[in-house]
Amino acid sequence: MMFLNKIKSEDTLEGLISIGILFAIAYLLKDMVNLVLLTFLFSFVFYSIQNYFFQKMKSLNINRTEITLSLYLLAIVTVSLLLSRYIPVLIRELVSIGMQLSNFKIDNYPGKFDPRIINMAQSAFQSYSKDGGTLLLHTASSIWSFSLNLFIALILSLFFILEKESLLKFVHNLEQSRLHFAIKFYERIGASFLNSFGKVMQVQILISFINSILSVIFLFFLGFPQVVGLGFMIFVLGLIPVAGVIISFIPLSIVAYNLGGFVKIVYVIGLILVLHALESYILNPKLMSMKTKIPVFLTFVILIISEHFFGIWGLLFGVPLFIFILELLDVKTERLE
Repeated sequence: MMFLNKIKSEDTLEGLISIGILFAIAYLLKDMVNLVLLTFLFSFVFYSIQNYFFQKMKSLNINRTEITLSLYLLAIVTVSLLLSRYIPVLIRELVSIGMQLSNFKIDNYPGKFDPRIINMAQSAFQSYSKDGGTLLLHTASSIWSFSLNLFIALILSLFFILEKESLLKFVHNLEQSRLHFAIKFYERIGASFLNSFGKVMQVQILISFINSILSVIFLFFLGFPQVVGLGFMIFVLGLIPVAGVIISFIPLSIVAYNLGGFVKIVYVIGLILVLHALESYILNPKLMSMKTKIPVFLTFVILIISEHFFGIWGLLFGVPLFIFILELLDVKTERLE
């Protein structure tokens, strides 16, 4: 793709105006970033699934609307059951841990630590424990808000897919308006974006799904409770390239310690190592053969920078967006190896 050559052939002022409008819209929607990105993610995933089933079931004369409604009905029922069952438990656990951290005082255990260590660690530990407790309490209060955004995004993506043809006609009408240059510009970069971002996300979702299924089986045999909820957590965290598997170690190790102490934690470490090896050396080479593997160091740098600017969403979208930008600039990623 020779994107830069195409841009050079366009009027520079119109291109700058188009980019300016795009950034202005993004700025105005910055407080709704969770809703916007969730809607995009759901729309992409569900449309891909719908299209797959539609191609496979053509002989049954089932239309796209019926497939879409069936998929969303199943998804809404599943999400509702998970939220109603696990969110209250998660909030209680976060509040409990947060209160324990906030109220923890190391000098309450004088017989277990050297006095010099207590004096050195007291101020620093209490400061960090209070910050951690406050963060956990804030996280607990934000869970319901995020859950609401999750549900609204699911509904919005449903209407987006159902009215896809009507939306395309509306966009076609905009091409005849005074903003025709911007619409054509967005169509061009949008096609490139979906091509690069979509393929990466599809592969990452599939890898995360495989990891979560294997984790549920492993945790079930280890005697972990609520393995379905833990599997769902592993699936969501697994959407974060490279770092997701490592991040999932923290909540899993807490549950493991409560179940069987350090022995269970050793089992969890083994699980994480196996999943990381599976993702790094088997799934990624096979499923992403059409893409060049970005070096691990560069991947972590991208994740750190994207998290700094975009928060937790940066961890999810950072790597795909980086690949998208490389394609826009016509960079041969093979040279990065």
